[in-house]
Amino acid sequence: ADLSTVGPFDFGGALATSMTAHPKVDPATGLLHLFGYGFVPPYLTYHVASPDGRLLSSTEIPVPGPTMVHDFAVTESDAVFWDLPVVFDLGAATAMVAGDPGAMPFRWEPSYGARVGVLPLGGDGSQVRWSTLEEPCYVFHGVGAHRAGDDVVVDVCRLSSMFDATGDGAIGGELSLRRWTVPAAGGTVRDEVLVDPGDDPGELPTGDPRLVGRERRHAYLVQSRPATGTVDLGGVIKHDLRTGARQVWDPGPTRHGGEWLFVPAEPHRATADDE
Repeated sequence: ADLSTVGPFDFGGALATSMTAHPKVDPATGLLHLFGYGFVPPYLTYHVASPDGRLLSSTEIPVPGPTMVHDFAVTESDAVFWDLPVVFDLGAATAMVAGDPGAMPFRWEPSYGARVGVLPLGGDGSQVRWSTLEEPCYVFHGVGAHRAGDDVVVDVCRLSSMFDATGDGAIGGELSLRRWTVPAAGGTVRDEVLVDPGDDPGELPTGDPRLVGRERRHAYLVQSRPATGTVDLGGVIKHDLRTGARQVWDPGPTRHGGEWLFVPAEPHRATADDE
């Protein structure tokens, strides 16, 4: 088989925005939910595509400015976006293009605020309802999300800051595993710490693809080991979201893991999400 790159795919010209790395497939419908963010309006656009590769809908999610949105979440009935204070910096982007090795095209701007938006799955951007996070933060990766009555529960790998020139720089602040309980109608997010920074919360999460948008018992995260001047990715952490129990497989000091992928033993039959 030839695995060489064929070229860009834009749904036959229908995709007019960028596309991020973390689309979600709804296991009930097979629909692909995806989004793109931009440096100029529209800053955030939500798309839905069919299993046969047709772009079915595109809608702008209104946000105040150009923030870096790396990931989002879905439940069986909602799309969930986090709008966080890592803001595009044109001056820094220009410096980066000019060859400044220390320049990043984004900056930490806590005055922008932090919030989580919920809208009906496949719905229009005008339907989004925002809830406020009391502390600024940044999230690259969501662990998963599900509905709990009138609330949306979202588990995330949360950084206390990102690209903060006055703090920890481009590496980011303290990492913790958090549970956000978001009122679907809008309000204030309840922010619960599941794993503290000192207990290796893990990053680059994965889980059972049969349960995207549904409640999972287990999450799988990449182990981060102490290192000097870099991040040492080790083995895999199996985290029980119900009890908080954790199992860790460490490949040893001279071996390093990457992003893990959960593959169900029986992908077309419902079994436990650790089988």
